[in-house]
Amino acid sequence: MLGAGRRLSVVRSAGECAQFLTGLQAVTLRIAFEARAASHSEPRGSLREVARLAHVRLLSDAAVAFSKKGNTLLFGWAFRRSDNRACDELGDDEAREIEARGAEWAVKHLWGNYLLAWKEPAGDVHVLRSPVTGPALFFAEDGACAFSHLEIGKAMGLSLDRLDPAAIDAQLRFPILRGPATGIAMVRELLAGETLMMGSPAVVRQAWSPWSFTVRPPVEASLDELRRHVMSAVGAWSTRFERVQLELSGGLDSSIVAASLARTRATWRAVTLVTRRPDGDERRYAHAVADHADIALLEILLNAAPPDPLAALGEPRVRPGGFGLIDESDIRLCEAAEGYGAGAIFTGVGGDNLFGYIISAAPVVDALRFAGLGAAWRAASDLGRLTNTHMLEAWRFAIRRLLKRPPPWPRDERFLASRHASTVPEHPWFADASAASDGQRAYVGMLMRILPFLDGYDRAFHVPVIAPLLSQPLVEYGLGVPVWQWSAGGHDRSLARKAFAGDLPALVLQRRTKGGLESLFVPAYDRNRAHLRDFLQEGLLAALGIIDCDAIGAATARPAGALDNDYVRILQLVDMERWARSVAGAPTAGGQ
Repeated sequence: MLGAGRRLSVVRSAGECAQFLTGLQAVTLRIAFEARAASHSEPRGSLREVARLAHVRLLSDAAVAFSKKGNTLLFGWAFRRSDNRACDELGDDEAREIEARGAEWAVKHLWGNYLLAWKEPAGDVHVLRSPVTGPALFFAEDGACAFSHLEIGKAMGLSLDRLDPAAIDAQLRFPILRGPATGIAMVRELLAGETLMMGSPAVVRQAWSPWSFTVRPPVEASLDELRRHVMSAVGAWSTRFERVQLELSGGLDSSIVAASLARTRATWRAVTLVTRRPDGDERRYAHAVADHADIALLEILLNAAPPDPLAALGEPRVRPGGFGLIDESDIRLCEAAEGYGAGAIFTGVGGDNLFGYIISAAPVVDALRFAGLGAAWRAASDLGRLTNTHMLEAWRFAIRRLLKRPPPWPRDERFLASRHASTVPEHPWFADASAASDGQRAYVGMLMRILPFLDGYDRAFHVPVIAPLLSQPLVEYGLGVPVWQWSAGGHDRSLARKAFAGDLPALVLQRRTKGGLESLFVPAYDRNRAHLRDFLQEGLLAALGIIDCDAIGAATARPAGALDNDYVRILQLVDMERWARSVAGAPTAGGQ
């Protein structure tokens, strides 16, 4: 293993890096549940039966690790809430509790990224996806089968090539709101914290809700308590893998994960991505953290040539994934993980959300409601410093928030036609939101915004990607913290900064900027403007009446520098078109 301060740059083409990926797929959970009465008598194609639970059988096309105890099956990584130790196998008493009480028992006594299946005494079979995060699982609306990957669903004989225009429009019109509709007709996602009863039709119930943990009035958090909770969650995750690779940008969130890993016995190293232009070069911060933790840091230098925004999807997906222009990052991170022998990639994703990075008047409103005028005055001052505005402006926003109904989920109408426009898509967390305070709604909204990114990038298909800051116990703790406390003093995530002040270098604690990848996006857009226009105007989104072709034509006639950030929106539409073509089997051609 490299010593602290040693550097190794990896510079390879995407084609060279892609060759190794196939061998890593066995470490991800590839499964399907099928109600026997609605299926063929024998598994089909590459699928084989690996277990049965009453009338439901478990199928897979790869090695599957799971434990069976009585009438329960446990997949993935689970921990017991009592001591945060790994739960590789349920005890006899635990299995009986699950069979009798189901998800109610599981969400109170287990946490992690897992799927849990069990048979009730009456004979019904249920599947629980662990709260907050958890392995993705999709199901046909008739309830006959559920599956983890598009290829597995197809191998089960499902027709997965018909698009759902309304669902696609909703995903574009209401950004980063991950509801159950996938974009494929008659296929839905089992969201984190939900249970699915296999049968006809499918029955979905909510087993975990964030509103159960929004304490009123909220209880002031202590720095030691926050630090202890984070350290405990990261430490628990570190026991599940022989080696860990951490994505380290040198930002606060990934640095806190690094500081927590440094306190464990884990064998790990850090990796930082580097662009050839300053906006994506965060080595100064990453090295400060690596040196402080006395851990090796690998630098991965990304290619200078603009990526191809029209390249075919690297992986087939049930629902659209992340930003295509950073596909090279997935390949490089996976290659590095394989070379190091890492069992998982850890990330600081979710730190902004857990640590209450809220730039709105909601914390001021909550401070006034729960702690009085003095606390609200300080919260308004903090908001002014955080947003570089006058405190009186912060008060104006707070008063407006008090007098008006809660703001709706943000809409983005740019370049969309009106044919499929609709109201905000359904999501189970909306159900009880009206009873919560403004700040609590803002905090839950922040949590919802990060969920699409947990498995949104291709590396999650090949190496387990763990976001320890979104562990269920941490999220439940964060939901009870006064939202104005997170930004006390006028600094984002100030509570977390103070809690880890003794664990991080001053350079990181004082950092107020974030890295960016505009130097990759702008050249890719400008170089391919004509191809992007034709790709969208002649594509499936246009044929389905989802996009406004005239507006796209006008925008692509101008370079990125004249479009503000509209060029990013166009690239998002291109990503959706790439996904739609991959599902429908339509050809896609690369740019230049």
